Amino acid sequence: MRQILKYIAASAAMFTIASCTTDTTTIHGFEADTTQIDAQASGGRYNVAIRSDKEWTAVVDAPWVMVSPANGRGEVRCEVRIDSTLVNDARTTEIRFSSGGALLQSVSVNQEGYARAITPDRDEVKIAASASRDARHFDVEVSTNVEFVVETEYDSDEEWLTVDNYTLNLDRGARPRNTTLGISWKMNHVPEERTATLHLRSKSGEAIASPATIVVRQTAAPLIEDNRQGDSLAIIAIYEKLECWSDNAISTSEGMHRWECVRLWEATDPTLPSKEAVGRVRDIELSYFDTYEGIPYEVKYLKYLETISLYGNVNSMIKEIDLGEEICTLEHLKALRVAAFGLSSLPESFVNLGDTLEDLDLNSNNFCGIPAVITEENFPRLRSLDLTSNRRSMVSDLRNATADMGIHHNTAKDDVVERLFLWENLESLTLSYNYLEGAIPDFKVGEKGVRAYEHEDFVERGDTLNWAVENRLPRVLPNMRSLRLNLNFFTGELPEWLLYHPRLMEWSAENLIYIQQ
Repeated sequence: MRQILKYIAASAAMFTIASCTTDTTTIHGFEADTTQIDAQASGGRYNVAIRSDKEWTAVVDAPWVMVSPANGRGEVRCEVRIDSTLVNDARTTEIRFSSGGALLQSVSVNQEGYARAITPDRDEVKIAASASRDARHFDVEVSTNVEFVVETEYDSDEEWLTVDNYTLNLDRGARPRNTTLGISWKMNHVPEERTATLHLRSKSGEAIASPATIVVRQTAAPLIEDNRQGDSLAIIAIYEKLECWSDNAISTSEGMHRWECVRLWEATDPTLPSKEAVGRVRDIELSYFDTYEGIPYEVKYLKYLETISLYGNVNSMIKEIDLGEEICTLEHLKALRVAAFGLSSLPESFVNLGDTLEDLDLNSNNFCGIPAVITEENFPRLRSLDLTSNRRSMVSDLRNATADMGIHHNTAKDDVVERLFLWENLESLTLSYNYLEGAIPDFKVGEKGVRAYEHEDFVERGDTLNWAVENRLPRVLPNMRSLRLNLNFFTGELPEWLLYHPRLMEWSAENLIYIQQ
């Protein structure tokens, strides 16, 4: 029995050896099943079937081609590995099969180069008319082997796309590399779809394989009509675009007259601008929100707005916001409060509010100087001006002053503060907690249009204040009922017009001129 098992094992071994040995008795000469390999620029793996009755060796001079196995006899399947190219031009080489120094056959290898191309992963993007700030962004992956620039073509005058800076490292020659285009968009304010086309062009101007474009389509904004329903849509849009988080300010399930943030015109209001204003929005007040932009565009639809109050923008001290043009179109606006908002500038059109504005509160913003547009000539009806706490950074020594630290004026170097004190109709002026330095401006009768008090100035008050008249006290801020200059850096003597002002007893002493240090 043991002998039988040995015989079976030996037979199995002989069979295995026989199956691994190629029978060459039927092969004559050398044969390869192909004479040419055409490879793409990205390279790849290709098979070549060899039949040979003699030992052979494969040789290739190009380092980007490898043959495995590189020698053999009988029937052999060779794998040809071709690396990705790094150039734009095509390249070629050959694999030489030889035996004993004699060439048996050659197989040519041709590889195309990478075409100069810019290829975005999508050629069309559709976006909504509006969204929260964090959601107003999309990415496009771009595969390219050339440096490129992005040029944007709009179908309207407004530029509403911003392409973020991107990095591209072409560290592998002509082999394409990927980069990400981050694109931010502005909200659509008009009830029409709009389109923008991003053209990705070679930075050097060289031709590319095919045009690279990304079409961005934005849906239309809701139509807001000139009526009460239009006012409610405008309020909702403003609320959403400011990203307010007060849950009970607006309830779309209730009538607008129940909304906490608005007050409507009533027929009995003595200042009703017209009969058409009844039931329309008169006042709006919103607080605690998060925006990096100006007052939303939809405010322009609140045609009969008389008062607007916006207060409490998140991280307002790090933001730079322009008030925006739209609010400047309101023809009945009397009181404007935009506080702790992050404002750093006012548009030139702000002057359009001069015929109606009576109360302006811009406290706790980021102005680096009192805006030049705020003058008595531009706002003859203004009675109250609040520019409190426009400090963007903390500076205790003005020798270390910077250009962007907040409202900073030196009365010895400019007349900005002086011009405010010559504003005759102002009844309330608050300049507390800024970086105002130098002496409080003094005035002399007969200079800069300043005259002395006369008995006629006090007729309405029922007294004469003979001292002011007899001593020819300069008539400065004669209607002032609240003046606050505290927590600035004023130095020097207090001027007589301030010490003996006829309304001094009405002012709050602790908020008047208490200095910073």
